[in-house]
Amino acid sequence: MADQPLRELLINSSMTKPILMMGCERNLFVAAALGCGYIGFNLGFAQGRFLVLLAAAAAWMCISFGLRLMGKADPYMSAVFKRATMYSSKAFTIQYKIPARTALGTRQSLITRKRWDV
Repeated sequence: MADQPLRELLINSSMTKPILMMGCERNLFVAAALGCGYIGFNLGFAQGRFLVLLAAAAAWMCISFGLRLMGKADPYMSAVFKRATMYSSKAFTIQYKIPARTALGTRQSLITRKRWDV
């Protein structure tokens, strides 16, 4: 058993690569395209204001360029940002934690405030 070579497993690269559209994160790219398309066609093309349509197209190009730079730096940047803001302490919200357990017979509240300044 010890003299046998190690077994090699092939990992399909399509299962490990991030899902990008034109170099941008897919969700952010689709949201930008839908938002600019809505503004361009409903407020611009449908009402005969072609300047609004051109402004929406220019905004979409600028947003997609920024998203492309963001995707090149880190393909999972939006997920990292969401997770980082979830754990940050905000000035106007009170964050609570539930302890793993309390001692029997104590009158300690189950929900206590988090203390980030400790």
